[in-house]
Amino acid sequence: MSARGGAAGPVRVLPPPDGVRGVLLDVDDTLIGTRAAMVRAGRDAGRELWPHADAGLVDRAGERYREDPGGHFRAYTRGEHDFEEMRARRVRDVARWLGQEPGEGDLDRWTTSFDRAFDEALEVFDDVLEALRTCRRLGWRTALLTNSSADYTRRKLELAGLTRAVAELTAGVVTKDTLGIGKPEPSVFHEGCRLMDLPPGQVVYVGDELDVDTCGALAAGLGAAWLRRPGYAREEAHLEHAASHGLHPAGTLTEVIEALAATGAGDDDGFGSDAVSG
Repeated sequence: MSARGGAAGPVRVLPPPDGVRGVLLDVDDTLIGTRAAMVRAGRDAGRELWPHADAGLVDRAGERYREDPGGHFRAYTRGEHDFEEMRARRVRDVARWLGQEPGEGDLDRWTTSFDRAFDEALEVFDDVLEALRTCRRLGWRTALLTNSSADYTRRKLELAGLTRAVAELTAGVVTKDTLGIGKPEPSVFHEGCRLMDLPPGQVVYVGDELDVDTCGALAAGLGAAWLRRPGYAREEAHLEHAASHGLHPAGTLTEVIEALAATGAGDDDGFGSDAVSG
C-alpha cells in the first residue's frame, strides 16, 4: 500500500482510484453513537429483567449484548436470520451468560426496556452535519450504507435528529434490507454507489469496522477511511495490520474529509478483504 498523492505522515484515507466524487458513509458509530447507547440500554434491561443475577455481570450486560460473541448480527447480515430472530438470540445469550434461563415474555420485556433506554441515550456525533455540508460544498455526492434494518435505521436517524439532513444532503440509504445481505458483500457497496450514480472507483467509504467497512470497501473497488472515534477501542492486531500498510484510523469525520480533500488519487497495493488475517 502506498500513501497516495505523496502525503507525508500517517495516511487517514485511501482515496478511490479514479478521483473523489462521492462519499459513502456508515451509520452506526460513524454518524451516531450506537455502541454507547446499546451498552447503556443493555445494562438497564438486564437490571430490570434479572435483578437477582450477579450485579457486576448485569452491569456489563450491555457490553455482552453489543459484543455479540455468538456472531448473531453477522449471521443476520449474511441473510441467515431476520432482525427479530437475531435480537432474540442475542438476548438469550446474555441471559445464559448471567446464569439465567430466559423465560416466556423475557424478549418482549427486554425490548421494551432496551428501546426506552436506547432512545434516551442515542446521540449524533457533533461533526456529522458539518461534514455532510462540506461534502456538498466540495461537490461530492453522499449516501449512507448500514448493515442494520431499514426500519431500525429510520428510527435511529430520527432519534438522532438526522432525518431532514439525510433527505436534503444525501442520495439515500442502503440497509441490509435493500438486497437482503450486508457488508462486506461487494454488491451492497456498489448499490450505495448506484444511489449516487457513480462508479465505485470514484467513491470512498467511511466506517468504523476494519474488516467489513475498510477492507470490504477496498475489495469492492472503492476508496476507504477507517474512522475510530475517541473512546472506541480496536483490537491491537487490527491497528498493527492497518499501520503495516500505512493506514491509520481517523478520529473524526472532519479529519477524514480534510485528509480526503488534500490527497490525490493513486494506486492501492493490496490492502483488501484479508486485512486481519493476511
